[in-house]
Amino acid sequence: MKRFSGIFIILLSLLFLGNCADNSFIARRDIDHFEFIRAIPVGIEYDKAIYSAPTNSVFAMQRASQEIHIYRDGKRINSIGGLGFDRTNFQRLNDIGIDTDGGLLALDKVTKVLRKFSPEGLFISEIKFDTLNQPELFCIGKDGTIFVYDSTSSEIISISPLDTKELYRFGRFEIDQPMYIDCNNDFLFAYNSKKNVTYVFYLYGQYKETLTGQFVYDLFNHPISVNNIYPLIGRQTPPKLMTTNAQMLTLLYPQEICLVKIVYKRGINATP
Repeated sequence: MKRFSGIFIILLSLLFLGNCADNSFIARRDIDHFEFIRAIPVGIEYDKAIYSAPTNSVFAMQRASQEIHIYRDGKRINSIGGLGFDRTNFQRLNDIGIDTDGGLLALDKVTKVLRKFSPEGLFISEIKFDTLNQPELFCIGKDGTIFVYDSTSSEIISISPLDTKELYRFGRFEIDQPMYIDCNNDFLFAYNSKKNVTYVFYLYGQYKETLTGQFVYDLFNHPISVNNIYPLIGRQTPPKLMTTNAQMLTLLYPQEICLVKIVYKRGINATP
């Protein structure tokens, strides 16, 4: 496998070292309630939207147009992508995610490239997944580890952030056609919308369980069901997809993106 470009591997290496120190201990915090922050009218049907805490931004992806739209404070500030061969174009945009510094990551299934952009949409660097057949989905662990779902083998491949070597594979006999994968400090979870189930794995590949419905896990390993969230914000139907980043849940609807904050209890089991 080819190495990251110089900038990308240095950034991920620093993130790996920093996160190993920062995440040595995280005091458990229990959820107190959920707070509806805002609904962003978009007038477009996206395939995925995710919140970036460091810049208070929302990145929204549309596969049909091969575009990513960037929203900040509820307003669209930039768009990148479109079909083409430039560094900001895609052949088949298939997934987006958030780096640990709040930057935008975008996966092109055809070229097998994961590109990194600034929160404003400026190209920074890229990595190629030459040994993978059809990389469709990805997520970034808190230590910088890259997890990629390859649809050909129906496996999730763990890739080192230090030398980009493959570490291990898992999920071949449990996971089935997910539309979304994500991970926290301990779990990787994958949602299959057709079957309406969430597959849950430990980060080192052991299968944990399959949950009925769409679930995400917060930093403290609380499973959060989408069915418990959308009625709280006055919506009559579940969203197309719910994603999570930091303390924010992003609910994707055909004409709007809703942001819901996870509010934690204070007390002997919580950090200040």
